Amino acid sequence: MVDADERGHCYHAFTQFEGSFALISRSKDVREAVVFVHGFGGDAYGTWADFQLLIDQIESVQLSFAKKDLYFFQYHSVWERIESSTNAFLRFVEILIPKVNLEHFRVDVSPVEVGLGESGTRLRPVLTFLDERCYERVTLAGHSEGGVVIRAAIISRLTDAALLGCRVALFAPAISGYQPAGLLGILANFPGLGAVMDAILSASPAYQDLKDRDFLLELRHKTEAAHETGRALKAEIRWGSKDFVVKPAKYNYDTQDFEVLNHTEICKPSEHYLKPVDFIQEWGKQK
Repeated sequence: MVDADERGHCYHAFTQFEGSFALISRSKDVREAVVFVHGFGGDAYGTWADFQLLIDQIESVQLSFAKKDLYFFQYHSVWERIESSTNAFLRFVEILIPKVNLEHFRVDVSPVEVGLGESGTRLRPVLTFLDERCYERVTLAGHSEGGVVIRAAIISRLTDAALLGCRVALFAPAISGYQPAGLLGILANFPGLGAVMDAILSASPAYQDLKDRDFLLELRHKTEAAHETGRALKAEIRWGSKDFVVKPAKYNYDTQDFEVLNHTEICKPSEHYLKPVDFIQEWGKQK
């Protein structure tokens, strides 16, 4: 049971990680966190809209997320190598898992509660007890390139028990690279036009990595070889059957499901499409 005074989340930004932010539960009894990692060209807010609103606006969702902290990581998904983005992500999770480090929060900014009650928005500082947070369960949620960043981070820390104990939930991860299909694929393979598209995208270091089959195959082989090391080596994946950007290709030991949606829709919940929310909150049994 969750007391009415402990429902709702407050917004906090970070000093070191520009664009990243957290939605911190007002409850002191929190043992679970979710870390969201956007994809190529995305951002911490837009990629995951409207997780940020629904968790405090719909009663059934509110009850499920009332004792969860949510963290939204932002990185340079276009203009940095995946290795660089992976290192930034590792620094981010290291200040959260298993115990929160308050030094990285912008404590000078008053927190704003996400949900609006009958009496309007109420301000309530939560950082006063956030330093007591110690997460027992953490879900790492990635979309597109974010899925590659998460998997690369995990394989680089095979001695980190806290990270290996995380659940990994991926939306249309680019683990098989950028493989346009449908109309996008036709345009990409159209004489002249395809070469122009590829030349423009190839200016991006991250795009170069997503086109590097050797890099992606090595990541897959290392992950599969280490699959017994921890839960995080076995991802749960949701694909869009109308995805024309990446091609579904799960690792061994991963589980997967499909929705009739495209690459960007698959991770965006709405009042009438709560499956992304359900997917995130299903800690469930070991896969």
